[in-house]
Amino acid sequence: MGQRPVVTVDDVTRVQLEPRRPGCEKGVMHVEGAVQTAVFRVAPGSGVPVHLHSQVFDLFIGIKGLLEIRYEGLEGNGKFELKPGGFCAMPPGVRHEVFNPSTSDEAFFLSVHAPHDRYDFIPVDFGQIAAALHDRQYVATQHAAPPDASR
Repeated sequence: MGQRPVVTVDDVTRVQLEPRRPGCEKGVMHVEGAVQTAVFRVAPGSGVPVHLHSQVFDLFIGIKGLLEIRYEGLEGNGKFELKPGGFCAMPPGVRHEVFNPSTSDEAFFLSVHAPHDRYDFIPVDFGQIAAALHDRQYVATQHAAPPDASR
């Protein structure tokens, strides 16, 4: 059995990115079996609208700037400030969104979907807390798209 190649990225803020929605871009750095690792660049006032995953953990690591992760689940509601070096593990079934509250600075975060082979993006609304983003067009296209390695 041969060794798989070592994957290295000297600066995740320079990974080639593709638009996800206005002001939010994603670059997939590595996919191996059930796990995908990607970097997101989020412009001021943008992010990923409210959604949940039925079987997938979202693992977030702050790279640059400040992001707010708002969440709502059976164990409670909250807002986590994801700073460089910070970590957040969002379990399946928890409604969440990622938002850049800055008016001037972009932000970057690393995302790991585990297991990515069962990735789903289920658009939802918060029941008790206010959403920062209201982007029905993005939510509708994500809901209709089949899971693939480009997410």
